[in-house]
Amino acid sequence: MNYKSLPSDSKLRLPFREDDSRAWALIACAIFLLRVMPWSMAELWYDEVLTLQYFAIGGENSSLGGIFRNYIMANNHFLNSALYWWWVRFLDFSFTEHILRWPSLFFGFASILMVVLHWRRYIGRRLAAIFGLVLAVSPVFSAFAYQVRGYSLCMFLSTLALSGILEILFGNHRRGQLWVCLACFLLPLVMPSAALLAPALALFLFWQLRVSGKATGKALACAVPCLLMTLLSAAYYLHIWEQFRKASESAGGWESSWLAAGNVILGMSAHLGLLSLPLAAYSLYMLPRLFNPATAHKTTGLRLLLCCLLPTSAVILLRFGGHAPFPRVFLVFLPAVTLAAAGTCYALPFLRRQKLTYLAVAVLLSGCVIEQICSRLTTRQVLNGNSPQNLLQQYYRDATDNRDAVTFIRSNGMVGEYIFLVNEWDAPSFLFYWQLANFPQQAVFVSNRVPDQFWLAPQLANFKLAVLARNEIEAGNLFRKAGFKGPFHLLNKTQLRGLYTPGYGNEPPRDLSEYTKNKGR
Repeated sequence: MNYKSLPSDSKLRLPFREDDSRAWALIACAIFLLRVMPWSMAELWYDEVLTLQYFAIGGENSSLGGIFRNYIMANNHFLNSALYWWWVRFLDFSFTEHILRWPSLFFGFASILMVVLHWRRYIGRRLAAIFGLVLAVSPVFSAFAYQVRGYSLCMFLSTLALSGILEILFGNHRRGQLWVCLACFLLPLVMPSAALLAPALALFLFWQLRVSGKATGKALACAVPCLLMTLLSAAYYLHIWEQFRKASESAGGWESSWLAAGNVILGMSAHLGLLSLPLAAYSLYMLPRLFNPATAHKTTGLRLLLCCLLPTSAVILLRFGGHAPFPRVFLVFLPAVTLAAAGTCYALPFLRRQKLTYLAVAVLLSGCVIEQICSRLTTRQVLNGNSPQNLLQQYYRDATDNRDAVTFIRSNGMVGEYIFLVNEWDAPSFLFYWQLANFPQQAVFVSNRVPDQFWLAPQLANFKLAVLARNEIEAGNLFRKAGFKGPFHLLNKTQLRGLYTPGYGNEPPRDLSEYTKNKGR
């Protein structure tokens, strides 16, 4: 797509009602809200709890400036933590999960509105409306845009940077450079991996300006500032280098670079839904013609895609720390992939001429189908004792198990009579709601932090034992960890987990051998 040759919206001769950007912006925001509302009302999960406890809420002497000096773990997304530090105090430390997540939801809405209302000037009203819906129904964007983490802010700043790129390409250099430089300066302060966007944007901007006929010097002068702003803000980590190094080494990642790369590709494809098909087909078709001046105006989307692919591939294959990064660190490229797909769609006349409502229905249906497939697969894996966490599956999403378990324990007066054993994945969330209920922390044990057979210690002889597990297999493992090898039964079922206690109670224990036999069905 040659941005300078885009026709004005009036030449498309569309009915006003069909391509009314304000109406489509409202529709996209409403769809996004309906999609994330149940998730935003669910319990806080592992990383959200760590963000709150260590940074946003902090200790008695917690300060806003202290957030930027505390990098004991990679969970500290500086600007996001600072925002939530202010937010929890604005709410006077009294909040529900949904209200707590409002800042992240705000940035999710802002990203959608920017695509629909600003990108329309450069990719047309129809494509802007379609790709606003893509964000709203995306199984990737929507899954991360509500969390008390820096991903929503990161994707918004990435969208802002791309809007600045569009402004520059259309001749609005001052405004465009302001937006790009501001976004690229702030991104590394959200999370260090977000600095990867600036090299991709600088390379794309230089390449695109050279293709458009700009001299090399002028193209460099336009492309370099955003890169310099990222380097300037990234230099802050030198101030806390020792903390940063230790946190990076302990952050973990994926053992296989190929699996990480595959999940990123799969996630970006699922994000675009059916529109990923023309993007892939057209990119493969135009790749041999990439450097042909006659087709330069048709390969803008492909250039942007390739520029994003270079830093992504480098980081995955270099395996810093001995492992590939978590796929979610590449969410900063999600808006860029969206814009690349928009450029490809504009280069295909049969897509541009389709009725807008047909395209909207296709986008919404594909997004919902992909989401249903991923949700069912995740539920099945969680019931089998796994904890899937990638761009398309989040084991914690829409969960209320830990919160409900604490409510059940309080309602049945079990505090003081029982001790509770939970696994390491559920522990932060369970302990968070446990502390909110003002229950004694010494009554909760975490499986990876206690010795084997700890329940047999004399000081625990007067307590009963209960474990929170996803199925009987996991419950059996936790009971054996505690030192109990007898029968047990399900005391209470929450959503995907249950609270198990020793003995028969009101019902006989289930046959674990039979469960193991049927586990894979």
